[in-house]
Parts: sequence; C-alpha cells; structure tokens
Amino acid sequence: RWLAWGWCLERPGTGVFPHERDLLSRGGPPRAGSKTTHKMRSNSTTTKAFLSALALLALAVWQVEGRTSVRFNAALEFEKAGILECSKPTIGKRVGPPYPLPDWENMYSKLDVQTRRIYEVVGQNPKEMHIQNLYSEGLEIQDSTASADIDLVVYERGGLSADTLQAVNSIGSDQVVEEWLRESNLEDWRENNERARPIPRKRPTDGKLRVVFIFGEHGREIVTTEMAEYFVKLLSEASVETLMPIFEDRTFVDDVLAALDEAVIHIVPCENKSGRRIVETPDENNGQGGLDKDPNLCQRVNKRIADPNRNWPLRGGTKPWNYKSDSEDGPGHSPLSEPETKLLFRVYKSVEPIALVNVHSGMHGMFMPPDYDPIMHNSADILAQVKLQSKINDRWMGGKCTVGAGGHAVGYVAYGTHNDFVRKGFGVPSTETWEVYGNQEAAYYDCFGMFNPIEKSVLQDYVRNWTGAALEHITHLHKGLIPGIRSPPNEFSKEVAEIPNPHVCGITQAHVDAMNGLGDIAFGRGDRAERFAFVEEAMRRTPTIVMPTLNSPVSTTPSAAIGTATPPALQTGGKDTAGQLGVNDRLFIGTTKAKVPSTYSLMMGSYTIMIFGLLFVTLSFYTYRRVSLGRTGRRGGRPRRYRVWDVV
Repeated sequence: RWLAWGWCLERPGTGVFPHERDLLSRGGPPRAGSKTTHKMRSNSTTTKAFLSALALLALAVWQVEGRTSVRFNAALEFEKAGILECSKPTIGKRVGPPYPLPDWENMYSKLDVQTRRIYEVVGQNPKEMHIQNLYSEGLEIQDSTASADIDLVVYERGGLSADTLQAVNSIGSDQVVEEWLRESNLEDWRENNERARPIPRKRPTDGKLRVVFIFGEHGREIVTTEMAEYFVKLLSEASVETLMPIFEDRTFVDDVLAALDEAVIHIVPCENKSGRRIVETPDENNGQGGLDKDPNLCQRVNKRIADPNRNWPLRGGTKPWNYKSDSEDGPGHSPLSEPETKLLFRVYKSVEPIALVNVHSGMHGMFMPPDYDPIMHNSADILAQVKLQSKINDRWMGGKCTVGAGGHAVGYVAYGTHNDFVRKGFGVPSTETWEVYGNQEAAYYDCFGMFNPIEKSVLQDYVRNWTGAALEHITHLHKGLIPGIRSPPNEFSKEVAEIPNPHVCGITQAHVDAMNGLGDIAFGRGDRAERFAFVEEAMRRTPTIVMPTLNSPVSTTPSAAIGTATPPALQTGGKDTAGQLGVNDRLFIGTTKAKVPSTYSLMMGSYTIMIFGLLFVTLSFYTYRRVSLGRTGRRGGRPRRYRVWDVV
C-alpha cells in the first residue's frame, strides 16, 4: 500500500497530485514551468522516495515474517510440560581480539603428527592392539565425490581374540550402506515412526563389552583428538604400575583393569579429517574479530560443508523452522551421503557395540538421547545413566558439566544426529555425548579459545580427567550398572539407586517418580508388582512437546501433550529393551537452534526490526527536511518544497 501511494500520487503527464487538480480546476491548470508546478513535482519526488523506502522495509519484514511466522515461547512451553529446573553452569571468560591461536609446536599436535604417533604406539603392542585404515568415497553429487578415511584403533587387554579380529577385518565397503539404504524407507526414519526398525544384532549382548569412542567429529574441536591420543597410549600400557601414578586410587585402578579384561575398546581418533585439515590451514583472519566470514579455525563441518553429526537417518533431513542454507549445521545432500557417516555405519554394522561415547567440545556437558526433543526419554537405562553421569561429573569435573537430555541441555534440538540413530538404528543401549571443554563466554570469532584450552597445564588436566571419566564409564558398564547391559533391562542396581536424584536437564516429575519407583524396587521397598506398575504409569504420563520445523510448519503455538505414547514393558525377566525409545518414540517436530532456550520467537525480532526501521527512516527524512534545506527553506536558489500536509 505504501508503494502504491508513493508512486501514484503524481499521475503521468500532469505533474500534479490528484487532489491538487481538484483544488486548482476552477482556476485552470498551472502554466508549464510555473512555481506551482515545480513545487508539486518536488513534493511528489520527495514523497515517493520516502514512501518507497518504507515500502521496501515493509517488504523485507514481510519476507522474514512470512518464512518464520511461528511463535514459540520455549520458557512457556517448558513450563506447561512441567520440565524441571536444572543446573547449567556457565564456564569461561571473554577476551578481546587478537584471539589466541593454537601452539602447534609445544601444546597441540597437527593431525598427521598425531596419526603417526598413534600408529607407533599400536605397533609397539601388537598383541593387544590393532589399527586399521578405512576409506569411503561418499555419495557422488554433481559428478564429484568427497572421499575420506578414518583410522580405527582396537584394544583388547590380554590379547586380541579371533572374534575381535574377525569383526574388524569383516568391515564391509560402502556397499553395506547402499544395501541398507535400498532396503529402508528414509521417510520412515525421518518421521521416526513404528516402521523405522533397528538393524538386527547378531552378536550376543552378554559377551565382551564392545565400546566405541569417537573423537574429532568437528574440525575445530582439537582438544578431543588430544584426548584420543592420550587414551590410546594409556591403554597400550595399562597396568597397576602405569595407572597408579596417574590416578592415585588403587580401588579405582583395580576396577578399571578388571573391566578392561572383559572389554574391547574401539577408538576413532579423528572422524572428520577434512574439516580438521582446514582448521590447520593458515589463514590471515585467524584470531581476528569483526570478519564477514568464518576463518579456518572456525571450521566445524567437513570439506563439503556437511555436518557429520546431522547426516544420519533418524529425523534426517528435518530442518529447524529458522534453517538457513549457509548454516554450519548443513545436513548434507541426504542421510548417509557423507563419507564420514558411511564409514562409521560400516563399523557399527560389523562391530555391534554395546556402548558409544561421542566426544565433542564447546561446553562442559554429558548428554543422553534424544537430541531432537527437549524432553529426555523416560526409561530405566536412560535414568540410570544420567545418575551415573552426575556421579562422574562430580568426581572428575567438579560439577562443571550440564547433564541431561541433549535436546535441552545444549540449548537447541538437532536432527539426524549420530547418537540418536546409533541408539535406535543399531540398538545400542548406551549412547552418550560428552562435551569435554568450552569457554561459553568467548567471542564468536574466538573459535580456538571457545572450543579448546589455551593453556598447556589446563589442557593436561582436562585430558587426564576426561580419560579417567572414560575409564570409570567402562567400569560402570562392566558392573552392570546400566539396565540391559549385563543386568536386567528394567531395574536399578542398589549402587545406582543410592545415587541422589540429580538436577539434570530435560526431565519432568514423571522422570523423578520413575527414578523413585525404580529405587524402591532396588531396595525391596513395598510390593514389587505395585512398584513396577507405578513406574510404568510414571513413564506413560511423560509429556512430549511438539514444535514446528521447516518441513512441517505448525501455524499455532505448540503445546505439551501428556501420555501420548506407550511405555516399554516393565518386567524382571523380560525382553531386553536396549535401543527402544520408550514413551518418547514418536514423531517429534523440532525447534530452532539457540544458545539458551529462553524463547524461540523470530516474529518478535521482525517486529523490532520494523519498529526501529520505521523510526530510522522517519528521523532521516525529518533531518533531511530540517537540516539539508536550511532555515531559509532554499538550497541553491530553489524554492522551498511543499510538504504533503501543506497541500492537504
């Protein structure tokens, strides 16, 4: 309307406003070149410029508002769903540019140097260790591929068994992935419906503990590969004599060695090698602020600008409603299109692990599924693991970590993630995400300091402590503290029940009730059948939150739903529920990526833009009229122009 008003005030060929023609009709039209005609043309030109600017601003706001016309107040919806308050420590401090840069000579190691040292360590202990390089071409896109490789380190204390070597040596080619894609309906996985079924397991879950640790999934998270190298070296010489000087706790060391005797550890020291090589490439913008594009040190994704942690089938291809094509969270061309995800799919298919730890940096945290929803799954194995994570957090990190559901603790939900698919797709009951370091106060372009320690002593402390946490996690698996792993699938052990209920993120009163009921069962309090029924009911009434996505926009404010799914069967000797998603195994529509989930309202942002934009244009026009023309109303001998309201 503004655009039409501005350009239709003056009709072609007349040089006057329509209403002026009516006012002047009795006196006849003004003479060509007369003062009246000049005033009217000047007035028309100024008005057209002003109103055209307003029209363009309105058009821009309308475009933004039209794409993001979904209002979601996270704080309100979380309150409706009954999500409880949780502990979210903020760690770090802000520094100004120039920002710190990695010391590749004395503190951190470049990828090639690190890889060479890992091969040397494995070569010195061939009885217990094996390393294998795996290669993938990735999906061909526009007549080009993006090949990649990973190194897989395998450790088995006492000697590599024939079963372990057979599993590693039988890792198939990319054809394994292609066959699964042909046999599966990706739409079912994107919707996460009942037709998306796990890949059948062939290896029994009561045998040796097969645990996978993934490091370096994002290029800029350099500290994770430092931890990987330290972990490999520590395992290669694990004994009382080598572990006691590091951890100074004989009981802990004995538990670790007992667990390692019955475990097979698989380590990928750096998953995203192409992204890491970009990080190591010199860039004059590294350490600088106020840039118009990210420097190399900020590289998160692989060289094809796809995030390996968004390229998996579960909810794969689903995009937040505020998704931008240049986002660093690009999911890739299609699920499993990237070589990194193809490689890991092949590893999981052959090894069939019982547990996965995906190691990242960017904050201090330990997370459980799901990543695609802010409410944590309510099942016995998940509840036990968050209690154990809280214990590990207190012991090794002094309580610095945020613990709970990944989709809540991080501050945003994510789709097509690594751990979400491995849990459901491969039936792995323990899939944890660890964020081992983060300076949450760092500036946007301080990518090295945001994701990695900048002092050598701090780096050494973090590497040691998180390695201790990894070893303790293995002991928890070995002792059967996680339901379904060397223990009944739906019961807490007494050791887990004794841990106080933690203030973790993404849980509701239903989760607390389930934890209390499982604790009663562990200690034999009350009637056993009645307690199981109580826990089942608590899990049944776990709420869900439905939120809009770019794929499935919801025009109304989303709301919480209670008891919309069926809980897993709770029984003492029933079927192992590992990999089941329990009450939350439903179609969840995700939300936006934000640092803190206080509100997800870009509509409010567009209103703010519009208000300030109108104010700016109005003040600019007023200043131009009052200052540029001068007090005399003349500039360069030209007469003062009429204003719109002078004529009306």
